Amino acid sequence: MKKRTSTVCPIVYALDIWGDPWSLVILRDVLIHNKRYYRDFLASRERISTNILSARLQSLVETGLLVKIEGATNRAQTMYRPTAKALDLYPVVFAIMHWGLKYNPNADNSIPIMRELKTDEEGLKQRLLRNFDDIEGALQ
Repeated sequence: MKKRTSTVCPIVYALDIWGDPWSLVILRDVLIHNKRYYRDFLASRERISTNILSARLQSLVETGLLVKIEGATNRAQTMYRPTAKALDLYPVVFAIMHWGLKYNPNADNSIPIMRELKTDEEGLKQRLLRNFDDIEGALQ
């Protein structure tokens, strides 16, 4: 991703970090689907290419949204975990999901997590955050 010079605009700052579609898909997979390993991200329905996945994971680590935990014996065990900074994106991710459910003509409102989002958003957030109890600031 091309980096701009420093900005005071919060929208430009946010878009510089997660404004490309793949970064947001990876964050969705981490925050909503609790994916942790490179192979998990590759298996996503959207079929991200390996070079883009590697670049986006590196970028998300560099911007402090993910932590890369090296595998003890091989690279396949390398894990990616969200930081408190990433967990703070739940309201944004949920807002985008609500918008997509409202305007996407192909949205499937019968998917359990979509029903939960619509009926108990705070409960959904707390349930998902429990996946990250080990992350400082996760439940604040």
